[in-house]
Amino acid sequence: MKLWEKRFKDRKEDPFLEKFNASITEDFFLFGAEIEASRAYAKALHKAGILSENELKIILDGLDKVVEKVKNGIDARQYEDVHTLVESLLIDEIGDVGKKLHTGRSRNEQVVTDEKIWLRHRLIGLIELLKELQGTVIKVAEENFDVIFPGYTHLQQAQPVLFSHYIMSLFWALERDKERLLMALKRLTTLPLGSGALAGTSVPLDRDFLAKELGFREPTENSMDTVADRSFLIDALFAISMIALDLSRYAEDFIIYSSREFGFLELEDHISTSSSLMPQKKNPDFFELIRGKTGRFVSYLNSLIVTVKGLPMTYNKDLQEDKFPIFRAVSEIEEILVAFNKCLKGIHPVPEKIREKMDSFMLATDLVDYLVGKGIPFREAHGIVGEIVFTAQKEGKELRELSIEELRKFSDVFDEAVYEVCDFEKSIKNKKTYGSTNPEFVRKQIEKAREILKS
Repeated sequence: MKLWEKRFKDRKEDPFLEKFNASITEDFFLFGAEIEASRAYAKALHKAGILSENELKIILDGLDKVVEKVKNGIDARQYEDVHTLVESLLIDEIGDVGKKLHTGRSRNEQVVTDEKIWLRHRLIGLIELLKELQGTVIKVAEENFDVIFPGYTHLQQAQPVLFSHYIMSLFWALERDKERLLMALKRLTTLPLGSGALAGTSVPLDRDFLAKELGFREPTENSMDTVADRSFLIDALFAISMIALDLSRYAEDFIIYSSREFGFLELEDHISTSSSLMPQKKNPDFFELIRGKTGRFVSYLNSLIVTVKGLPMTYNKDLQEDKFPIFRAVSEIEEILVAFNKCLKGIHPVPEKIREKMDSFMLATDLVDYLVGKGIPFREAHGIVGEIVFTAQKEGKELRELSIEELRKFSDVFDEAVYEVCDFEKSIKNKKTYGSTNPEFVRKQIEKAREILKS
């Protein structure tokens, strides 16, 4: 059934084209939101004098029956879209009274309303999943608080840090992801209903009443902008893409760190797989899948941006293509967040392997600081240590293996105290800035993180 079929007397349906035009397979997920919006709209029609008290009750009861009918299973493919499905089933249930529900209402505004209602619920759910993952991050940080770990730049060992400091960096990335979702939620607080197809409606609807009924802050200001707008979906897709990108980077770290070449992390068996041919393999498949699926989110975001680009005002059928990317993105990021949380609980640093492979030259910056403390200008100190590193590596020696006599060839300020500087633990404790890897500041950031999760 089509809501507009009487417009054409002699139109012959082409089954292929009818299927091509229909969106029911992609927008059926909005069914719950369509019912919610239809209930509120019926009440607004009653308030506007279009529906009697009895007609309102019949429609509300009829919508309950539609929900039950769909729950029991129907072939939705016979309908053009979710809006047609609800209205058609309602008319089947209650007769001509059901035909009044669409008074003054357009599918152009219905779809935007449904999307906002549906997305609002799901984004709130995503925020809760992020909070759960943040809780796991804190737990892993506390369980491995004192483990010393090589920090990397350019995938080269750079400076020693606490593993707890490293893993807490994920907490703050997730916090930014939460903030982006909250910003996306703010875009969902204005009510589209009452905008009509593009010009509003002659029905005296109380849009403030509708907004309150459906949990919106206020009605939208411009009916043309309302039915054309899909920026709220793009905002949500960007926020979701950033979650995937953040998790992908850490998945990559865990894949590398758990390899035999590194051996820094041990993965529990239940978050690993093996090979169909090579029985010795212990593969980080789940982290690889998280990394691999990230490309999808970029494509979802890009597809909607390209769809909207250059569209004339206001509604165009192109906008039917907004359902697939947002539904897939939300559903898939939910799965990824759950999977990543489970896998994060199953990673364990291996301190002895880590210490064995930590390069003593990560302490070169501490050696520079030592010289600066002796009154040598930083840039000069940097050059001296650069020469020391070059010489030591050429001779196959570690920093601590250089004697005072050898060090004094580069500067006569060196004394025995230099060996206290060449120490990973001291390097970490010598950091003096808030937000650094100093244990005192790492404890403070964990405390702050706990407070954030409580608020």
